[in-house]
Amino acid sequence: MPGGSVNLTCVAVGSPMPSVKWMLGSEDLTPEDSTPIGRNVLELMNAQQSANYTCVAMSSLGTISAEVKVKCVEETCPN
Repeated sequence: MPGGSVNLTCVAVGSPMPSVKWMLGSEDLTPEDSTPIGRNVLELMNAQQSANYTCVAMSSLGTISAEVKVKCVEETCPN
């Protein structure tokens, strides 16, 4: 619902363990100096519109990503 909160959790495993970050379009939502290893929780507070968020897992062996769509359920939402 508009104005609500949601937590998006991304978990990635491998050897070596990957670092995990969240992105919104080309905007990096995880500070580069604190990118967690294996798991990252994105806390969306006061969500107002639909958006596609991307979880990116990276290690020396490569990068993989997955997209999550947060959809506004009210007809009055901007997107």
